Amino acid sequence: MFSGAAPYPLVIARNSRAGRIYGIELNRVAHGYAEENVDLNRLSSRIVLKLGDVRQILPKMRRRFDRIVMPLPKTGEEFLDVALPKAKKGAVIHLYSFLDEKEIGGHARKIISLCKRLGYPVKVLGRTKCGQFSPGSFRVCFDVANNNNNNK
Repeated sequence: MFSGAAPYPLVIARNSRAGRIYGIELNRVAHGYAEENVDLNRLSSRIVLKLGDVRQILPKMRRRFDRIVMPLPKTGEEFLDVALPKAKKGAVIHLYSFLDEKEIGGHARKIISLCKRLGYPVKVLGRTKCGQFSPGSFRVCFDVANNNNNNK
């Protein structure tokens, strides 16, 4: 989700055994760069790029995923309602947020609560500071496991 110029799909394709990697991007310019990057890296047989709104494209896809990367740091939580139904049981969702260091623990609880309200029990497996945004403020990745048994 929010694949931009495809840095995550490219890294995943190069460093994993994933058979097929999907990227969805709304920004036409970024999507164009993504297509060029995939071609330059000769990974078009493994990476499928889609131009458009995640809210419209993802629900129409007829598959569930083992792993979902959501590198939209400011409003990623607002898209959990779209991501969770597409996550297989046991799948890991990597959700990014910009947070003050003091907010990190509370944010993990907020994610669990939000997912529970959406009908998806989850567990936060870990959280990693991925870079400093400003003094005391970090980009944080939460690794969230889908524990849903019934896959609605």
